[in-house]
Order: sequence, then C-alpha cells, then structure tokens
Amino acid sequence: MNRSFRLLTGLSVLSFLFLVTSVRGQQGSLRLLTFGGYTFEDKIDFSNGYGQAGDGFQWGVGLEIGTGPVNAFEIYYQRLDTRGYAVPRFGDRLEADLGISYIMAGGTRYAPLSDVVRGFGSVDVGLAVLSPKDRPDLSNTTKFAWGVRGGIEVSPGDVASLRVHAQLMSPVQAAGGGFYFGTGGSGIGVSTYSSIYQFNLGGSLVFRVK
Repeated sequence: MNRSFRLLTGLSVLSFLFLVTSVRGQQGSLRLLTFGGYTFEDKIDFSNGYGQAGDGFQWGVGLEIGTGPVNAFEIYYQRLDTRGYAVPRFGDRLEADLGISYIMAGGTRYAPLSDVVRGFGSVDVGLAVLSPKDRPDLSNTTKFAWGVRGGIEVSPGDVASLRVHAQLMSPVQAAGGGFYFGTGGSGIGVSTYSSIYQFNLGGSLVFRVK
C-alpha cells in the first residue's frame, strides 16, 4: 500500500467521523449502508494496445446522511477483487490479480412510489485505487473516479430496508498524464481521457442508526 493511498484513506476516515459527529446534533437521518453485487468485465482500449478488467463480486460499506425529505449525502467504500491484463502493441502481456477500491461521496435523491417503495438515483465522485496483488514489480495506481446509481428501495419498517440498484463506476484518466495500469513505470500509456467503465448489478441492506 503506497503512501498516497494511506493518506487518502486517513482523510476519508476523518471525513467520515466528522460527518457522524455533525449529524448527531441535527434532525437529519443517519443510515448504515452495506453493498453487495456482481461487476461485469470490461474491455479497455489503449492508444497503443488493449486490456481487460475482469468480473467479480463487489462489496462495500457506507454511511448515508439525510439532508431533506427526499435528499441525502453518502460516503462509502467499495471493493472488487478480480483479474486484469494489458497487452501493448509492441511488448509483453501484463497480467495480475487486481484489487480495485473506490472511496466515494455524493448525493442521492429519492422519488416515493408508495408507502413502502421509492426510487432513487445517485451521482458520486471520489478516488479509485488499483492494486496488483501478485506482482511485486507493479505498483498501486490512484485515479479520480465517478459513479452513478439508480434503483428501488423497499422499506417494510423504520429500522431496515433493502435497495436494489444498477451502478456504473469509472476510474478516469485525466489530461496531461500517463495511466500505466498499475505498473511502476514501463507500462502501457492510455490516451487522454481513457477510462475503465465498470457496470454492476447489486443491492444494499440499509440500517437506520438515527
């Protein structure tokens, strides 16, 4: 785990604790989120090659803070462990077991459909960390990420509810830099604004804390 990832994780924990402390003295709701779902594989087209981020089970935890009758703020962590590879046009194939971690925050808006069912949509931004696990010659890569979700929440009671969602998450290659698929320096450069698009179907068990 590199220094930048440790720093970003520490800042996320501090932000999480700040939000929990702040909401205790307010009228907004506080809910614990647990995520689980299946992420589909995605082919990646590079400027001088191609690759793939594999499929797998994606899990996570988070916190939702209600800011109004139909609005909320979320901060969450999601993790996917899978297999990925990159193939340069001229060079050897790079392949590794990958851990892809998302540290995200964003807004959620609800649309009541009945007394127990409501639709919701979320837009999130944050960081994605790609961590090769079986290649000591490859290093972690941290990128800006964005995500969107949409789904249905069923709340039979006041304490727990179930959300079913479709989600798209993307680690983005910003302008002016090289993305090396986790390598320490001699990897495959991706053209400007290239991205990995990871689509998953899953759900969340939601527990009301406040």
